[in-house]
Amino acid sequence: MTRQEAQDARIKNIIEISLDFSGMIRVFSKESTATILKRLEELFSDMDGINDKADYDHVHADFCQWFMQSVSTAEKKLNNGQTKPSRSCSYGQAAKVLDVSAKVCVYYCAQPSPETAQRLVPMLHAALDTPMMDLLGVSMTLQEVDWAIYEDLQARVARELALSQIYPVQYDDIVWRRLQRA
Repeated sequence: MTRQEAQDARIKNIIEISLDFSGMIRVFSKESTATILKRLEELFSDMDGINDKADYDHVHADFCQWFMQSVSTAEKKLNNGQTKPSRSCSYGQAAKVLDVSAKVCVYYCAQPSPETAQRLVPMLHAALDTPMMDLLGVSMTLQEVDWAIYEDLQARVARELALSQIYPVQYDDIVWRRLQRA
C-alpha cells in the first residue's frame, strides 16, 4: 500500500459520495455508474490545470457534452403500469452530476489540494434542481434543460448574487437547505 493508493481511494470515495449525494445516480442506467465515476476521476485529476473561469467553463461544457453522448437514463416503471423507456441524458442532468460532484470534491473536501480548491471555488456553478429552478422562475425538469437554458439559469443565479459576498456553489447550499427544510 502506498500514499498514492490512499489518495486515489480517497478521491474515488469522495466522488462516489458526491454521486449518491446528488440523488441523480438512480436516474441513470445501471451500467452508467462506473462510466460516470471514471470520467469524473479523470476530470478531477486535471483540476490543477484550470486557471480561470473560461478554462473551468470549457471543462464543464466538455463533460456535459460527453455525458449526453455516453450516459442514458434508466428505464422506469410508472405507477400506471407503463414503462418510460431509457433515453439520452440532458445537459441539465449532466450539469447537476458535475456541479454536485465539484461542490463535494472541491468546495467541501478541498480537493485536489487546498490551494487549487481555493482558486476553483469561485468558478464552480450552482447545482440546480427542479425546486431551485422554480425559484429562479423556470418551471421545468432537469430532463428539459438544454445548454441555453442552463446558461440562463446560471446567469439568473449570478444576478441574484450580484450584491452578495457569496459564490454560486454557496448559493446552491443556502437555497437547497431552505427549500428542503421549508
